[in-house]
Amino acid sequence: MNRPKVATYYSRLKVAHDAPPEVVRAAYKALVQKYHPDRHQGSLRHQLVLAALNKAHEVLSDPARRAGHDQWIREEEVRLGWREPSGDFRLGLGLRMELVMSSLRHDGLPLSEALCMHLTRGQRAALWLGLGATLVLLAGGAMSYFRNDDDPFRRLGPLPPLAPFSPAPPSTPSPVAYSASSPP
Repeated sequence: MNRPKVATYYSRLKVAHDAPPEVVRAAYKALVQKYHPDRHQGSLRHQLVLAALNKAHEVLSDPARRAGHDQWIREEEVRLGWREPSGDFRLGLGLRMELVMSSLRHDGLPLSEALCMHLTRGQRAALWLGLGATLVLLAGGAMSYFRNDDDPFRRLGPLPPLAPFSPAPPSTPSPVAYSASSPP
């Protein structure tokens, strides 16, 4: 299951959470050699990276501080909703879909890759089944709407007979009284 990670000292040194102290020390040495400011003409960026590496190695090499750091990671995962307080991981569909949308918008991933990265196989199957059912319903509705019928009004049933048309009798003009002062 791919899930976003909390920025930790483990990720800073690029080691696993259960890495033994020897592996932590070897990773620290390799990264110090890579990012040492003397190799990069005293770069401020590399000085900051080296300071972060030193802090990570300092915490992970001390068992008590490492246990405190692991506890902080668990608390962060509970706070973010990635882990239940009981210790079980859960990542709800709503949060997973937010991650998919974030991957599309900010990371520029294609939809298929974002779905594979953030949704479980069952969630992807349910999503595609729901989408397929929606498309079938829409296509069926469109087909029944645009069906080629000879008489589109046949479903209305027979129309009631029309009342016979009889014109109104012609009316006779009423006599108009004309006066001598008004023109005819």
